[in-house]
Amino acid sequence: MFRKNSGFTIIELLITLVVLAIVAAVAIPGFGRLIDGNRLVTSTNLLMSSIRFARTEAIKRGTTVTFSTDGGLATGWCVHSGDASGDCTNNQIRSFSSPSNVTFTSSTTDLVFDRRGFLVPQTSQNFTIAPNNCASGEPNLRRIRVSPVGRTEIDDEACP
Repeated sequence: MFRKNSGFTIIELLITLVVLAIVAAVAIPGFGRLIDGNRLVTSTNLLMSSIRFARTEAIKRGTTVTFSTDGGLATGWCVHSGDASGDCTNNQIRSFSSPSNVTFTSSTTDLVFDRRGFLVPQTSQNFTIAPNNCASGEPNLRRIRVSPVGRTEIDDEACP
């Protein structure tokens, strides 16, 4: 006689939707920071692997190889043989596109590696990678340091 209805009432559905909306409101800003952090790490790894590639090519080829940022890091960079500045058109080994949504700054435009993988001249160089929306005090700025012997290190720093 009595039929048991299965399913959800409208009240149960509304409560579930409210709980989901609250969870989404709390989680979405965290996902934005996660995505920005991943972009920063990806951009840093691309730049660092490009520098390491140039050093490795110099050692492998037994000649001078240059990591060059012709128009600045924002437009991309290349690795080419020889020590001539901006010679990416003739002696290019590989070119790299610059990722968007990050800002690159550097202490030099070219890194020249000799056949042993050492920088010429032997002075350390720095590259800074920061998100375009770098907020003061947040630990989301990364610095790549290239030592005179060609070794690279990454430091995490706070935005100025």
